Amino acid sequence: MLKYRKIVLVFVFLLVSTGIFTYFQLPKRDLPEIDVNIASVTTAYPGATPLDVERTITNPLEDKVKEIDGVDTVESISTTGFSTVTVTLEGNVNNQVTYSKIRQSVSDIARSFPDEVQDSSVNTELSMAAVSSYHLQAQNYNTLYNAHDLVAKWNNQLSNLSGVESVQVKGLPEEQLLIELDADKLNNQSLSSFQVIDSLQQELSPGAIGNIKEDETLYQLRLNKTSDWKGLEDIAVGLNPQGETLTLNDVGSITLTHKEVKDLITYKGQPSLSLTIKAKEGMNISALQERIDEEVKHLSEELPDNITVEGFYSQSTLIEEVFTNLLTSFGISLAAVLLIMMIGLPFSSALLVALAIPISVLIGLIPLPYVGVDLNQISIIGIIIAIGILVDDAIVVNDNIQRRFQLGDSAWKGTIRGVKDVRISIITSTLMIVFSFFPLTFLSGSNGDFIRALPTTLISTIVASTVLSLTLIPTVQYIRRKRKVSKTQQTNSGLLGSLFSKLETFYADKLLPKVTKRPFIIGISGLIVCALFASLAIKIPFEFFPSADRKEVTISVTAPQGTTLSQTHNQLEEMESFIRQNSEVVEETAIFTGSGMPPLFSSSLQQSGENTGQILIRVNKTQQSASNFINNWEEKLRNKFTNSEVFLETITAGPPPSAPIAVNIQGPKLDQLLQTANDLKKELNKLGSTELITLNMSDEQPYIEYSLNREKIAENNISINQISSQLQVANTGIPLRVFDNGVDRYDMKLLLNDGNESGVNLEILRVTGSPSTQSLPSIFTLDELIEQEKSNQIGTIPHMDGERTVTVKGYGEESSNSFQKDAKEIINEFEKTLPSGYSFTNSGELNAQQEFFIEVSKLFVIVLFLIYLVMAIQFNSLTIPLLITSTVFLAITGAIIGLFVTKEPLSFLAVLGIVSLSGIVVRNSVILVDFIEQNHRESQSIHTAVIEAGRSRLRPIILTSLTSIAALLPIAFSGDVLFRPLAISIVGGLLFSTVLTLILLPSFYLILYRIRRGKFKTP
Repeated sequence: MLKYRKIVLVFVFLLVSTGIFTYFQLPKRDLPEIDVNIASVTTAYPGATPLDVERTITNPLEDKVKEIDGVDTVESISTTGFSTVTVTLEGNVNNQVTYSKIRQSVSDIARSFPDEVQDSSVNTELSMAAVSSYHLQAQNYNTLYNAHDLVAKWNNQLSNLSGVESVQVKGLPEEQLLIELDADKLNNQSLSSFQVIDSLQQELSPGAIGNIKEDETLYQLRLNKTSDWKGLEDIAVGLNPQGETLTLNDVGSITLTHKEVKDLITYKGQPSLSLTIKAKEGMNISALQERIDEEVKHLSEELPDNITVEGFYSQSTLIEEVFTNLLTSFGISLAAVLLIMMIGLPFSSALLVALAIPISVLIGLIPLPYVGVDLNQISIIGIIIAIGILVDDAIVVNDNIQRRFQLGDSAWKGTIRGVKDVRISIITSTLMIVFSFFPLTFLSGSNGDFIRALPTTLISTIVASTVLSLTLIPTVQYIRRKRKVSKTQQTNSGLLGSLFSKLETFYADKLLPKVTKRPFIIGISGLIVCALFASLAIKIPFEFFPSADRKEVTISVTAPQGTTLSQTHNQLEEMESFIRQNSEVVEETAIFTGSGMPPLFSSSLQQSGENTGQILIRVNKTQQSASNFINNWEEKLRNKFTNSEVFLETITAGPPPSAPIAVNIQGPKLDQLLQTANDLKKELNKLGSTELITLNMSDEQPYIEYSLNREKIAENNISINQISSQLQVANTGIPLRVFDNGVDRYDMKLLLNDGNESGVNLEILRVTGSPSTQSLPSIFTLDELIEQEKSNQIGTIPHMDGERTVTVKGYGEESSNSFQKDAKEIINEFEKTLPSGYSFTNSGELNAQQEFFIEVSKLFVIVLFLIYLVMAIQFNSLTIPLLITSTVFLAITGAIIGLFVTKEPLSFLAVLGIVSLSGIVVRNSVILVDFIEQNHRESQSIHTAVIEAGRSRLRPIILTSLTSIAALLPIAFSGDVLFRPLAISIVGGLLFSTVLTLILLPSFYLILYRIRRGKFKTP
């Protein structure tokens, strides 16, 4: 290698250039893309009851979808006039192929649905990242509802931008052609609404009548039909009693209007439409946002005076904020590492080692695009952690080469021997780092997708640093040494070289001799102290993912079933006004009544309808955090709005969380299911730590139930279909063929105006009967055949994997640490009382935590095994690796102490930090034990071998530990709440284990040595 040193330098230059190019090409985003592998199938069946929707739509869809290979679970909700089926795929399937099979299956089964059922919609874009969101605003909703052409242009222009996958529009009802018939005019003309429907369907039906051949010319035949929807008014629909032709205009009207409004949105108190732009996978969000901003600016110039546009959300802004903070932490970490190296190394050596940091980081970026990793919070934290570790190899190689020079070796010999002495240890320690982080890439589910970038970036950076340590560092040192004129050796190294020399003397000449004399006492005492400190773990609270330090608070509201959309919106406006009048920390608000907010803030409604909605509150973080705002307002809002279910949450720094407790009760009968769920809810509410218990089913949906006079119907030969058709045409209307003239395309609906806007006028709706006692038909009004009664019944029917399922979700008070444990005990006891044919399944955060700890425990065992295997190969021993892995226990103890002292929770990332400590802390132990073994092989006594190894390895051990600690200190004390527990667990583990390793590891080695020597003497 030294012979080809110029090639080495050129090769490093090429890699650095490639790394710089990769940095500018890598997509940058706030958090990693999480592939949720979910498809949603929604189908509208206007006017149908939940039971009708379940039988007609949901059950056939579920049965068909469950047959598809790659489908994991199928969940559904059947509500009044609506079916939603959510399909979750297995993690190892080809998503696009499976999605195509789902679409085909839905299309096949939809052919068997009644004509009144609207086309099913399959949405597979649930996991796409929202780049930005805008609000089009006006003084009233009608202005916005008449802006279809404007919104269509915005949608088209933004969708055509490179990198944009789709644009989601909320709050704008679709346009439709509404044919409204006058019931009185129809009755006066002895015409039925279904005669009109038949005439219109014939006019709208395709007219393919073929072609003919005349005079050797082929003519296409065309039946001239109405091409302008306004011309439908002149279509003949029947004859009056005098035999004169009646047109549609004689008995009704046709107008272009909008469908039923599903969402009402206000932003800053003004009526709004929401446009949310979603990016294609792997896009550079910042670059895409620049293109969006330019297009929005251009489109805004063409807005009419009565419509304005307001930016509501931009991921690019968050990315800039996040990257500014992380790059600041990166800079501080880099400066801290440089300072540590300046303290313990000569300036030239410190500069050389420092140079390895940016080079390693840039080279480490090269493989990231090929493994699907971009630049985000998680990957940058991985790089910051790597900063403190990657200098370890450079320090060790540099220090040993310098040691060989000080012993009098020539430039060539000193460089070769300096690398040769430590290369095995460096490669081994790198493998241990890789093995400690690599299993984390196999974490399953959304948690695995979320964290995978951290171990990937760290591993690639560490591998790059190892290669540089074994190539660039010795090459540069050889060149420098060869050009040196003076042979004078430095006696001190670094700014605090003399201090390190004194430490080495104290450690080797005073401390280690005492340790070597009493290894059993010191070793056992150290283990007892560690065990006592480790017991502090029971005092540390667990928090899966903390709340992010963001200003957004979401208030999700569910009003009683039967509440109209406008009533729900009025209640949300009242709630918004109440908050604004009594809080000074609110910066702005937005209301989303109906289906809730677009997918921007990790908060969505599990079930949505006219009785649901969300309020977004942005608070001033300098005055009050989002979490404190929730604590102050949640109880106030629930006490004031007692008729509604109110739930407050903020953005979680991680994958969307689930409820702490979630129990799925399955069984055949709805009444029994609901009764069982309510009984469990009562038991859980008895807990003092309970804050809120919710069900996804209730029997509070208001119904008007029609009872037929079946005897009279039978006597007059009236079919039930006649009656239901009249009720449908007067209430929800009858869908007709789509009007499509090649330019405009509108859904069509025919509605009978019976004079009753709030219900059905049975007195004016008529059917024709044929009494058996007379030859002429008779006309009956529906009030003669029907009696109506109001009642409350079940309004939603949820399913899980085809079975009727009620989900009970429980939330504990924030200050309570016992809710989950107490609730689990109640659930276990309650399960024993379930009726025959009914079953329980647990989900929720508690179940997720248990699955997480089981998975992490398996990974931890794998990590330890891989580390043990590497060391067993290196030392050709089965006992020394056990000795070295014992330092992992010291590191875990230090992590627990760090979390306890700083009052940080044992979070998802804190646990991963503890797992990753396994590979970090054993590096120092490997280097120390390796030198003890080398010294002992050179015929030194065991005590001398231990002492001299400690003397020569104290400086690099302290420096490598301090650099790792220094790199993470900015994150530990001023970093994001998500990464603070991770940094503290690693810093605490390193600090504690480094100190004790220097004391306890020599003791453990001597104990092991005596045990092995004693065995050798045994006959």
